[in-house]
Amino acid sequence: MIYYTYRIMHVDIKSPSTFITKVYTTSIKDGKKKDIKLKVVYDDGKIYFTRRNKQSSWYKNLLKNDKAEFELGGKIFYGTAKEMSDQNLISHISQIKYSNEKKDEPRYGFEIKIQGEST
Repeated sequence: MIYYTYRIMHVDIKSPSTFITKVYTTSIKDGKKKDIKLKVVYDDGKIYFTRRNKQSSWYKNLLKNDKAEFELGGKIFYGTAKEMSDQNLISHISQIKYSNEKKDEPRYGFEIKIQGEST
């Protein structure tokens, strides 16, 4: 974990921060890799994906298959997604992600434990 945290910091990602990137999940419909651009949060060595509701395809995909990939600094990193249940953590992530009234809206999300870099 330390090695990959170093690689993230090497590409000038400050903690905490937010950025838009391509996220990859495995489709529950056909088992193929799907991608979407999301605004994600990096905080304390972890990546967070959040959403207003659980209706999006990427959210449903991660509920079924916890493998996630995301682009960072021209590289693809992969990890395991765990649905967040701690409302204090979700609120903390929303405060980082948004500077407007969206930061106070109820959210759902995933914490991604970074496991490595795809080659």
